[in-house]
Amino acid sequence: MSLRKDTNGTMRNTTFVLAIITVSFIAAACSNAQPANNATQDPIAQPTPSNKFTAAHITRLKWIEGTWRGMDGDKPFYERYKIENTTLVVEGLNADGSVKGEPDRFELKNGEFGNGEGDKRSAASEITADYIQFVPTVPGKSNRFRFERQSNGTWRAVLEWPATPDKPARQKIYVMEPWKP
Repeated sequence: MSLRKDTNGTMRNTTFVLAIITVSFIAAACSNAQPANNATQDPIAQPTPSNKFTAAHITRLKWIEGTWRGMDGDKPFYERYKIENTTLVVEGLNADGSVKGEPDRFELKNGEFGNGEGDKRSAASEITADYIQFVPTVPGKSNRFRFERQSNGTWRAVLEWPATPDKPARQKIYVMEPWKP
């Protein structure tokens, strides 16, 4: 997932899951988000991006490679994930399997594995054989999200927004299932 700036300097998404990470879509997604168990989460205790990742860490993510379908309520979305050396390439797809837009790229640079720029950048704080956790590089400027491998061949995209003075902490989960166009 990656974010791109349009000609007006506005951050725009290039895949559906990435779209829900952007500030503009966060407001819409929050209306459907469920309160998380840690509604009074202390932002000081939040994990920070790591700059100690290597190519070996990225190879742990082989489980996410493939073509997937997720559902946002009754609306399906489709994405293809592939690892190219130390880069995770994410392509948004149309219902017929054709690529829509430019792919997003999570890249390993100087030990940091992430995507986006400036205060819209997210980077991994942890990579294991079963999940990857992304956090904003500028605390409070974006939400956290993680991809969790499931034992049944699916995976989950879990998005979490911290509590704010006017809203409790929230969470939204998308189940990603294998899909053949």
